[in-house]
Amino acid sequence: MSVVATISKSTVVKKEVVNGDVYEVVKSVASELLKKWEPSASDFIILRDFYTVQYPIPVSRELLEKIRRFSPKRVENSVEVSLPIFEIVYGAQWSGDNVQVEDATVVFPYIDEETTEKVLRGVVEGFSAAPEEEELELE
Repeated sequence: MSVVATISKSTVVKKEVVNGDVYEVVKSVASELLKKWEPSASDFIILRDFYTVQYPIPVSRELLEKIRRFSPKRVENSVEVSLPIFEIVYGAQWSGDNVQVEDATVVFPYIDEETTEKVLRGVVEGFSAAPEEEELELE
């Protein structure tokens, strides 16, 4: 199962859980969005990133089955996994070397509602970070 979330102007406007492997779902979603994309207005970008999530030990058998394919590791008193996150950006404005994302769709594996909310918060914060803030964090 996968999460497909539409983000516009740093707000999640639509979120759904769909049946399907994240790698197949992202290709399907991107194909549909490509048909709606306006090339004269914006670039069309698909970025793959990873979002690290930790779960306290012990984890349930059900949770373990969901995260097993993402190479869980024990870190102190928790289990850590890096989930693949696909950001399909089809509405963005460039300012020099920086991009301001206006419209995007994010696709990632569905684990549970709490994980979904954490990932979406992280993505929205990343999209809404001012370019100056990002430059400061890198120094």
